[in-house]
Amino acid sequence: MLNMYFEIKTIIIFFCILIAIIDLKSFRIPDILLVAFTAFVIILEGSQAFTLFVFRFAVASGAFLLFGGVWYFTRGIGFGDVKYAALLGYVLGPGKIVSTFLITALLGIIVYAIGILLFSWPKTKKIPYAPFLSAGAIFSLIFNIDLIGGIP
Repeated sequence: MLNMYFEIKTIIIFFCILIAIIDLKSFRIPDILLVAFTAFVIILEGSQAFTLFVFRFAVASGAFLLFGGVWYFTRGIGFGDVKYAALLGYVLGPGKIVSTFLITALLGIIVYAIGILLFSWPKTKKIPYAPFLSAGAIFSLIFNIDLIGGIP
């Protein structure tokens, strides 16, 4: 069981880093990469995938609605970020996705503030959001931050 958890964690971290790099370079998250990420996680979870599917689908739907609302009303993020947030919601579950979103928001605020204060960024500067989502997810996984406690 521990070995399987390590494999899933490693795959998640790999895809998070890959998505962050691609978004930094192109301001896009390829759908094929999100599909591959989903497929790898489902394959590695095996028999557990069906048991957790409904529960995790609900978490993914909540993340999709939250980020979809931000996208729809502000256009401050891209739709790829909406899909990526939903995928992270499915993969990480409710406890880790809450911590991921909090870490993501804090990192984004810190980087944006530093950019404005130290580098004179214009307030309209576009910065890719997937690297912050990836960093939040990796941080939550490595340090096992689960704000809800024990829910898969």
